[in-house]
Amino acid sequence: MFRYDGKFFRTLEVVTAFFQLNVLWLLLCLPVITIFPATVAMFCVTRQWILHKDFSVFRPFFQYFKENFQHSFGLGILWIVFSSLIAIDFMLLKNVGSFQYILLPVLLIIGFLILFTSIFIFPIIAHYNVNWLNAIKSSLFFSIRYLLTTLSAILYIGLMALILFKWPITFLFIFSLGAYSIYFLCHRVFTKIQLVKSS
Repeated sequence: MFRYDGKFFRTLEVVTAFFQLNVLWLLLCLPVITIFPATVAMFCVTRQWILHKDFSVFRPFFQYFKENFQHSFGLGILWIVFSSLIAIDFMLLKNVGSFQYILLPVLLIIGFLILFTSIFIFPIIAHYNVNWLNAIKSSLFFSIRYLLTTLSAILYIGLMALILFKWPITFLFIFSLGAYSIYFLCHRVFTKIQLVKSS
C-alpha cells in the first residue's frame, strides 16, 4: 500500500507541475512582448525536471524568467520582426509577376531555416545559457546536423496543434508537455555531443 501511495502522489506531483508550468507560461505570455522570456523560462524548468528530477515550478520559473529576460526579449523582437517580413513577402509574391517563381524558392528556404532554427533555439538557451547571436548560430547548425531530431519535433508540434484543435481543454497542459518533449529530444543531442567531446 505504501508503494502504491508513493507512486500515486509522485504521479500527482508531476501532473500538477505540468499544469502549474503551463498556466504560468500562459499568464506571462499575455503581454505578448514577454512570450520569448516566458518560453525560455519554461524550457529552463523542463530542463531542471529532466536533469535533476526536481518538479518545482514557481521559484525556478521566475528566477529563469528574470535571468534570461534581457537577451531573450531582444531575440524575441528580432524573431518576430524577421518572421513578419518573410510572411509579408509571401503575401506580396503575387504582385511581382513572373519574378515570383524566382523569389518563392528563396523564401521557402528561408522559411524552413527559420522553422528549423526555432526548434533548437529555446533548448539551447536553456542548456548552454548563451547570448542570442550564438543561440541562433548553434540552433541553425544543430537543426541541420540533427535533422531527424528537428523533423521529429516538428511532427510532434503538428500533433500537438491537432490535439489542441480537437480538444481545446488541453490548452491547460499541452504547452508545458510540448516544451518538455522538445527539450527531451534536444537533450539527447546535447548528451551525444558531450560524449563525443569527452572521448
